[in-house]
Amino acid sequence: MDRRKTLKTLLTGTLGATLVAGCDSPADLKTADLKAEPQGYGLRLPHEIAHDKRIANESFFTEAELDTLGILGDIIAPGEPGDPKATETGLREFLEFMALDQPDQHQTRLRGGVAWINSESQRRFGKPFAEILPAEQINIVDDIAYPLEAKGTPMEFGSRFFEHLRFLTLTCYFTSKAGMMKVLGYQGNQPNVWDGVPQEVLDKHGLAYDPKYLPLYVNQDRREEIAAWDENKNLLNNG
Repeated sequence: MDRRKTLKTLLTGTLGATLVAGCDSPADLKTADLKAEPQGYGLRLPHEIAHDKRIANESFFTEAELDTLGILGDIIAPGEPGDPKATETGLREFLEFMALDQPDQHQTRLRGGVAWINSESQRRFGKPFAEILPAEQINIVDDIAYPLEAKGTPMEFGSRFFEHLRFLTLTCYFTSKAGMMKVLGYQGNQPNVWDGVPQEVLDKHGLAYDPKYLPLYVNQDRREEIAAWDENKNLLNNG
């Protein structure tokens, strides 16, 4: 369930501030609490370690609530053919983590939203949302998926819930390994082969490599070698 490092790295700015606000303000920390310890993925302060242990050993949602949230998540991010859907990127675990990590931000909004959508499903179809047909589920979602259209209508509360869940679902989806690498095609930093400044750029600026040094510095067959110099700053491995 641990997404803290990924979220802090990728969701900087408005998105990150919303999801990854600090647990305590600096004024709340005692001097004795400022000694950090390594915890697998980086240094963690004692109060952070205790916070993480609590989250790892607690749960908030019922299985029925997670089932409903998972169904809605898969409606929001069903995945193209060959791509994962939301629940296949760890959405259930992510929502559980977020509800425990930031209870004031997420617990009431998500649990209240599940209660609302089950009530609406009972009103329309006589069953909880997880038990109705997919087409019936979409019938409800269509009425809450567009905030501007739902504003000022009986669907407004459900729309606000769905908008919050959509935000969390897409955050989970596109910060997961599958979402980033498979769906977005993000590969991160990759080693490449540099064979010098393109000739057209050199020509544009009236520059050229010194032929004497070209085979020494732009020879990709020797790119694994580390340059060595003598005391007079002469290159030694220039053969």
